Amino acid sequence: MVQNIEGSRFDALFGVLMSFVGLRALLIVLDIITRLLSDYVVFDAAIDVRRSVLKHIQDLDFSFHTTKSTGSLISAMKRGDGAFFTFHDALHNGILEVFVGFITMGYFFGLVDPAIAVITFASLFVCLIITAFVIKLNINARKKYNEEEDNISGIIVDNIINFETVKMFAKESWEQNRLKLAFIPWRKALWDYGLTFRYMNASVGITIVMTVFLILYLAIKKVSLNQMNLGDFVLVLTFSNTFFPKVFDLVWRFRDLAKHFADMEKYFSILDNKIEIKDPKNPVKIKTIKGEISFINSSFAYKGNKAKVLKNIDLTIRQGQTVAFVGRSGSGKTTLIKLLLRFYDLTGGKISIDGIDIKRFTKSALRSFFGVVPQEPILFNNTIKFNIGYGKENASFDEIKAAAKIATWIILSNRCQLSTIRM
Repeated sequence: MVQNIEGSRFDALFGVLMSFVGLRALLIVLDIITRLLSDYVVFDAAIDVRRSVLKHIQDLDFSFHTTKSTGSLISAMKRGDGAFFTFHDALHNGILEVFVGFITMGYFFGLVDPAIAVITFASLFVCLIITAFVIKLNINARKKYNEEEDNISGIIVDNIINFETVKMFAKESWEQNRLKLAFIPWRKALWDYGLTFRYMNASVGITIVMTVFLILYLAIKKVSLNQMNLGDFVLVLTFSNTFFPKVFDLVWRFRDLAKHFADMEKYFSILDNKIEIKDPKNPVKIKTIKGEISFINSSFAYKGNKAKVLKNIDLTIRQGQTVAFVGRSGSGKTTLIKLLLRFYDLTGGKISIDGIDIKRFTKSALRSFFGVVPQEPILFNNTIKFNIGYGKENASFDEIKAAAKIATWIILSNRCQLSTIRM
């Protein structure tokens, strides 16, 4: 008889054990499925975001890129890319689990003793208020730190891009000192940012410790007065020890959400930059042009500068004609070309090609009519073939060789003319 009772107890406990293991296994499977579905969405979304931001950067005007630090832009984009993934993870994974655990614990605490449940809910409410206040300090400090970090990145990227200039003028020590001085406000901003974490640790940590103390003190007192049995006390102790660490984790997840949101805010703010040089709604579409260029009463002044770089220029360049612009630095020679390519728009007059106002072409179509050799050529980190053929999509190898020969002939002929002038 005793053996039958022991066997039935074992079977019952084994059934509970199997139910527990089965439930845990089911939770693991559901968690994997949830994360797979989440990844399926967020991976494609990340691709769309990157492509959209890069496209907008490419569409932005020449003036944007001349005033924007490349290093700062790269830094903001890298932070934004990383924040996009971590924000999604922090938002969808973990927070719901903590809230479900909190509701479950509150329910059982309410069954054991309503006073304990009230203390628990009040504690979470206080933690959330403290979190909201400290997170605000944390995010403001992070924004200032991000500005200093972008400044540091700008200096480093400038040095990498302009390494030849740095070496040519023996400015290595000067650049190192510039970076050293830039790290002074960076270090202060980082300290201010780091201290907000310590504020969060102290305030939330003390609140949780005091809450656990009050709950256990109340439970011990009730046990001593025979108002709570030992089993209920163990339940309260177990829930307190397992749940409140999760509350701390919840606070940090909220902090992560705010941090990643701040990073994404600056990342997406790139899309807020407006395009000033816009394509026409109904553009002219032609495949070939003769190539007659006319500047008609053309005037131009850079934004924020009242002085005009060009004033009432009238100039016609016929098809096949070779023209050289000669003048002192800053007289507007390069500006003429930039206006012709619509990097900027005239402040007065117009420019036409074959009698058609260049504003009637899309910017891509207009620029496809020209071959340009810039004053300061920058190569892509790719093959010579890639760089020479970059201006024409699907250029054949014979076309690339022909272009290289023409360029070589132009360079050599210019050198010969320069040597004749010097003689």
